[in-house]
Amino acid sequence: MIADFYMLLAFDNCYLFIPQNEVQSVEIVADIQPNQTDEIEIGRFVGHGLESRVYCLDNDLSLMTKMPSSREFFILLKTKDEEHPLGIVCDEVENINTKQEHLHPQNLHPIMQKEGSPIRQLLFYRENMSCICDGTALVKYVKAQLKK
Repeated sequence: MIADFYMLLAFDNCYLFIPQNEVQSVEIVADIQPNQTDEIEIGRFVGHGLESRVYCLDNDLSLMTKMPSSREFFILLKTKDEEHPLGIVCDEVENINTKQEHLHPQNLHPIMQKEGSPIRQLLFYRENMSCICDGTALVKYVKAQLKK
């Protein structure tokens, strides 16, 4: 079944839609404890009885080691194989009902699918091509980027 309710993450003129039921919470970046090591995470969030690693993506979904000043929020993605959610920072976060907004996601054509990419569908939003991915695929993608 395709979801109608999404969390929209906006960063670097990129719009990324993630099903709401795969997002644990939305937080502000002021709650991130900055990274003090050489690891690629930008910091950690300690809250709700959990400690979560927080990462920053650019518009091609590559990991960044420094967080731009435009990032104000982060989401915590539920993870299936770990206890702790994974955080992704963004400039904006918004609840979106695709039916109410008259948005029409289109499945990615097989020739456009890149192995390991979390992107499953495309849609136009605010006159921009936007991406839909599920939280599990995004978590797996980030973890794969960490191994490179």
